[in-house]
Amino acid sequence: NRFDHTYIMGSDLLRHHFVLPGQVLATSHSETEGGFLRGHGTYIELVPDENDDDDNDFDDDGNSHGGGMAGMSKKRGKGTSGWGNGKSNVVMKEDDGNKDNKGGDNDNEEHVTDLPKGPQRLIASVAGTVERVNKLISVIPLSPSIYNGQVGDLVVGRIVGVGGSRWKVSLTCSAPISSGSNGSMKEGQLPLSGVNLPGGVQRIRTSEDVLAMRNLFKEGDLLTCEIQQVQKEGTLILHTRSLRYGKLDNGVLVTVPPSLVGRRKNHFVTLKGLSGKNSNDGSIGVDEQEGGGDVDVYLGLNGGIWIQRTVPTEWENAIRADQDERAPLAETLQKLRHRHATTRVSRSMRESIARVRNSIECLRLVHCQITPDSIETVAKISLDEGIRVADMILPEWVVKLTEGTRA
Repeated sequence: NRFDHTYIMGSDLLRHHFVLPGQVLATSHSETEGGFLRGHGTYIELVPDENDDDDNDFDDDGNSHGGGMAGMSKKRGKGTSGWGNGKSNVVMKEDDGNKDNKGGDNDNEEHVTDLPKGPQRLIASVAGTVERVNKLISVIPLSPSIYNGQVGDLVVGRIVGVGGSRWKVSLTCSAPISSGSNGSMKEGQLPLSGVNLPGGVQRIRTSEDVLAMRNLFKEGDLLTCEIQQVQKEGTLILHTRSLRYGKLDNGVLVTVPPSLVGRRKNHFVTLKGLSGKNSNDGSIGVDEQEGGGDVDVYLGLNGGIWIQRTVPTEWENAIRADQDERAPLAETLQKLRHRHATTRVSRSMRESIARVRNSIECLRLVHCQITPDSIETVAKISLDEGIRVADMILPEWVVKLTEGTRA
């Protein structure tokens, strides 16, 4: 078997495991060609010769005891500038604009290693999780600031621009620092054809709809939407045509690293039983007028998490009783959202929402995966312990509340 893994977890565990820079992923003992394909987040170096005398010792798994930074090899032969004992070839010369200088100064030549065929090993250059497709091995970096959208992802964004029959949506859930530069802000485009018109009317968009775009969404509005298309240059095309998507009001937004929010079958979840008497602060218990204290959580894959009260079924029944039975569902939901946006949130419900918000913040502080189960676990422990909402994010309580999620 010319393809021999030296990853410390074993033979077929090179998938979805966390690795650090400089960690050996695989070793090929083929003398003619590599037994793996190098993906992003990795680099290749030669397996050192057993007779090569160097300061670093390598164990049977190919791991270096001498350490060192990722991307730098200490196995260099004398007179070489590349990995292992391979010879360096000039593959690029810096063009200084003077083509007549042909032999004088060679200081601008850049030497890049050309690896010869032989035993090689694949090493991680970034910290992240390993992905393997047949012989292709890649490391997906864990980055808190970069989100690579995929078709079908639920995202929570903020409108930062209106014009040209489309809205510009920031997927970092925050407004740009300055109008001249958006920095590393990830943006998407929401075309006018990708939203529902008032009343759920199905028709071709006209110039009048373009002029009334700010009646639907204006700068600063938060909304949930879905990625409809990823263009070749990386631009994300969004839509809100599903009745579940749209403008967000009367709630709380929490921003976490996108790597902490995993893909799920359902990103709209309801947390039940998070209200109750807290003897420490004398807060009010369950409010029957607001759905019994249940809280809705929208888990955006871009790191934006929206928290709001669960809309009571009594509100929907009252709206249906006041309108025609043949009224479209879109019209009913729009009236329901309007009532939710204009109805004041009670004190007990605000406390439940804040408790869920601080539960998510606790998980973020210890870099735990944010799931409905982990959020509910932290929130219920805080209720059982009688912890005030404001005290949940104190360091001593963060460690205790997240103990079960970190096991």
